[in-house]
Amino acid sequence: MKSIRTIVIVLVLLLAGGGGWWAYRTHYAGRSQAILATGTIEGTSVELCAKTPGTISKLTVKEGDRVTRGQEVAEIARNDLVAQREQNAIALLKAEAQLRDLTSGARDQELEQARANVNIAQASYGQSATNLAARETLYRQGAVAKDVLDQYRLAVELDQNKLDAAKAALSLLEDGSRPEVITASREEVDRSQAVLQASDAMLDDLKIISPIAGIVDTKNYEQGEFSPQGVSVVTVVDLSDLWIKVYIPTDELPAVKLGQIAHFTVSGTDRVFTGTVSEIASKGEFTPKEIQTREERANVVFGVKIRIDNQGGLLKQGMPADVTFD
Repeated sequence: MKSIRTIVIVLVLLLAGGGGWWAYRTHYAGRSQAILATGTIEGTSVELCAKTPGTISKLTVKEGDRVTRGQEVAEIARNDLVAQREQNAIALLKAEAQLRDLTSGARDQELEQARANVNIAQASYGQSATNLAARETLYRQGAVAKDVLDQYRLAVELDQNKLDAAKAALSLLEDGSRPEVITASREEVDRSQAVLQASDAMLDDLKIISPIAGIVDTKNYEQGEFSPQGVSVVTVVDLSDLWIKVYIPTDELPAVKLGQIAHFTVSGTDRVFTGTVSEIASKGEFTPKEIQTREERANVVFGVKIRIDNQGGLLKQGMPADVTFD
């Protein structure tokens, strides 16, 4: 009996020892192989800035509002730019009208008037020439003084110049505008169009548009306030595109792979979230001052980005997270 009792005790001790070893290998040893890291949830955020300084005339969102891609969230008022655009539009209309006038040629009424002016000048010149011929005959006969004859000669010269000017005006109308004048007019139209397009672009810059879909994280100005150029008016965060940036010591890095599943928790909930390793730094760096790793001896670390799924919108940018790589 004594020997049987001894055998039973030995078997119990062996079973207890084996069970302890199995528990250690399953729970404690397995846990020691897990890689732990701490990071902060980050996301794609966009600072929506005013491209032109001015007063905010419209602000359509508040913090927490959801915006869509391409949505207008604010607008800057600049009456001077609006007035400048109107002036540029009028200048374009004027240039286009001038070009049409040059390329369409003379109107029938203008040609008739020019021909009438030539006929009038021709008649006046003929009368002056007849009068001069009569006075020259009288002058040879001694019936007219020299100064009187000179006055008639001057009248003929003036009427001759008027006739030449009338014929030149008619010729210009019949020949149309010179090619170089038309070319210059077309260039003026092109220049006016470019100036107007620049004015339209400046007016478009008065609208503040969100380039992404997301949530309004911060609103830095109120409607009616003056916004300087390049200063953020609204910050939009894309909560559907979140990740955690952690730093892994060199000796633990071989155990981390692209596509590997990681689990993490955040304060305020017992829920365990999952993520996927999407990036691993190819170059090590010294431990950033703001990062506290569990291994104090590790001086060189590698940045690892974990892409996370934020279904339900529970996770927010800036939340600290404790990550476990299985």
